[in-house]
Amino acid sequence: MKTIDMYFKISNTAKMKEIEQDVNALFKYPDLYTPQVVISGLSEVSIPIITMNEPNAVNLAIWGLLPSTFNDDWELFQKLTNTLTISAQKIDTNIWYHDSFKNSRCIIPVTGFFTSILKNGEIYPYHVSGKNGGILYLAGIYTILDDGFITCSLLTGPLEKEVVNYQNLVDYMPVIIDHDDKYEWLSEDTRIERAQMILQPPHTTDLEIRPIAKNLFNQDISYDSMLMPYEYPES
Repeated sequence: MKTIDMYFKISNTAKMKEIEQDVNALFKYPDLYTPQVVISGLSEVSIPIITMNEPNAVNLAIWGLLPSTFNDDWELFQKLTNTLTISAQKIDTNIWYHDSFKNSRCIIPVTGFFTSILKNGEIYPYHVSGKNGGILYLAGIYTILDDGFITCSLLTGPLEKEVVNYQNLVDYMPVIIDHDDKYEWLSEDTRIERAQMILQPPHTTDLEIRPIAKNLFNQDISYDSMLMPYEYPES
């Protein structure tokens, strides 16, 4: 039975101009971007990315990697194999997306992602964001389909030290790319060995982690105050 990935929701509440200024690139299709409190990858959705082949543009990519020659339905493929995230440890395998690690790396700018703690028989969600509301760069890989559409996956790796106490359901998290490493990560001149080093923790990006309400677990709910800190009673 195929499992649902732990990290199938991200947050991107930044305005388009904020993202453009932060990544030093312009949206290719500005009318198609809308800030969202919670973005769920369980339904076909497009998210902003910066790619190796267009590092000076912000493209929109379908979240959930597909083979470049795939002609069938996205939902069908995701039912067979979840590619919302891919372990960075698979960089050395010969699986079908191997070449993307070398030739099709990307950065996915977000304002946050989510972790969970299992405590006393209950699960509590946390929102992980950049300190002072800064934009996080998540590492990803992508493919370009025959029809020109882009698809992407988040790369996952070991927990950063700040996250260890806020995630005990799995031992991995989305890989953060430090802002100073952005150009090297996206450069065609960067050797695969160096790209692997960039992925390794610890990273210098400062994180802020806060508890939020359990409404995050409801697939159909998203509202503006959803990411506000929520204090649970001590048990």
